[in-house]
Amino acid sequence: MMDLISLYYWVIGLGYFAPVLIILIIRSFFQSPQEYDPWLRKRTNTLFKLLNSRPQIEYSEELPADKPFIFMANHGSLIDLPLLKAVIPHYYTGIVAKESFKYFLYGPAIERMGSIPIHRDNIRSSLKSFEKASQLLKEGIQIVVLPEGSRSLDGKLIPFKKLPFHFAKQSGASIVPVAISGVFEMNNKKSHYLRPGKIIVRFAPTIHAEEIAVMEIKDLMQLTRQRIHENLESFEAGNS
Repeated sequence: MMDLISLYYWVIGLGYFAPVLIILIIRSFFQSPQEYDPWLRKRTNTLFKLLNSRPQIEYSEELPADKPFIFMANHGSLIDLPLLKAVIPHYYTGIVAKESFKYFLYGPAIERMGSIPIHRDNIRSSLKSFEKASQLLKEGIQIVVLPEGSRSLDGKLIPFKKLPFHFAKQSGASIVPVAISGVFEMNNKKSHYLRPGKIIVRFAPTIHAEEIAVMEIKDLMQLTRQRIHENLESFEAGNS
């Protein structure tokens, strides 16, 4: 029964979202990502409605569109990336693993959207990716980073990479920790099942640029991790 339910939701999800990606790619030749972003945000919200997993979103404070923010979220599933597009209220560019650009339709779509590829095992290449992200922040474009670097295998937080926090400190932007609960149970790296369920996204209190400027990297990492962890649901956070 679980196989049939999972297959049903995969067919519904891919059947809906594949045409969205095709339209996005076509529109990208005539419009900037900022112009079609509101349309894409609505389409990703519809995707989660179709999957019976409409996100519950909680903001701890207002997030002005004209301020430079780096959104840092936990990473438990492939679903994280479309979910973030649905819930982050402003246009942003994501720093995305280089291998994601090879996926059928999805890869060309995120490339056309201006996502920044990162080669996680190559420091020099990673530094160039963060340099590009810094330039975009200066142009008023917000950035999304997944500081774990790869998907968790058990739903618990794994150690954060240092490079995103060096980037944050040098950028002069504020960090918004984002705690995502529910996506690991919905789909994860160890399973091909797609199970609809409750998703909760909490935008934790912002770590402001003024605070970041006087913090050590290890303390900034610890604070960001703490704010994500304490805003996760118990079934997602475990004992991480």
